[in-house]
Amino acid sequence: MFRDGAERLLVFRLGRERFGVALRQVDEVIDTPPANAIPDAHPGVVGVATVRGELVRLYDPSPVLRAGGSDARGAALLFRRGTRRVGLVVDDVQDALMVDSSEVREVRGSDESDGVLRGVVRRGRDLIAVLDTRALLDATIEGGVSQGERT
Repeated sequence: MFRDGAERLLVFRLGRERFGVALRQVDEVIDTPPANAIPDAHPGVVGVATVRGELVRLYDPSPVLRAGGSDARGAALLFRRGTRRVGLVVDDVQDALMVDSSEVREVRGSDESDGVLRGVVRRGRDLIAVLDTRALLDATIEGGVSQGERT
């Protein structure tokens, strides 16, 4: 992230919190499709949906991000993981914004975390948590994977 000093972030919302992930790592943004529940799946697994004929497992990132969300999640961020796609269900997708590395403020204690939080950026009165996309997906999927079940 921030290879050339700047990165375009896709900002999304969970509850009252705003988060940003590298736009270049997002495969697609769609309205949340109807998902079929997976029997005996971890609570972090929303279910499986069909997107353009492909099965996509959807996850709830709220537990990893410690953010409350609404029951009516409006969007899904789709990512490529190897040959498969996975989705994170969020409340809303907002704007893409350009952020310079000098704008990202370190968060105390984040060194001890799972590496998901890279820092925060202030935009007006709002704070946007800048996330490491790979670490977010790893933490969300690992939290939502039952014994013997892998994406």
